[in-house]
Amino acid sequence: MGAGSLLSQGFLKIWFAGELDDEAIERLRRKIAEALARHERRILFRFYLNEGSREPYYEALRRILLDNVSLSIVIEERPASELQNDLERESGEILLIVGRGAPRTLPGPNLVVEEVGRGGR
Repeated sequence: MGAGSLLSQGFLKIWFAGELDDEAIERLRRKIAEALARHERRILFRFYLNEGSREPYYEALRRILLDNVSLSIVIEERPASELQNDLERESGEILLIVGRGAPRTLPGPNLVVEEVGRGGR
C-alpha cells in the first residue's frame, strides 16, 4: 500500500505550530488520549517547525509517541512559513494547536484552534 492510499484513509488531523514546550507536549498527549477514547485509530500529526528547532522537536516527539502503540500515527514536518498556505489548501477538519512563537493564522471554516501557553483551553 502506497503512502498516498494510506493517507486517504480518514486520519484525524492534528497540526501543531510553535514551540514544543512541556505544556504543548502534554496537550498533544491529551489529544491522543481523547482520540483513543473516541475510538479513533489513525492520527496525522503535522508539525510546523522554525529553523533550528530540530533537537527539541525530536525529544518532544519521542515523549508524545512512546505512550501510544495502539494507534496508526503519521508524522509530517513542514516549515512554519507554509502553515497559512497549507490551511487554505487542506480540506476536512483540522485541529491546530498553537504554541508560543507560532505564526499567526487566519481562521477557516474547518479549522479548530487551541492555544497553549497563552491562557489557552
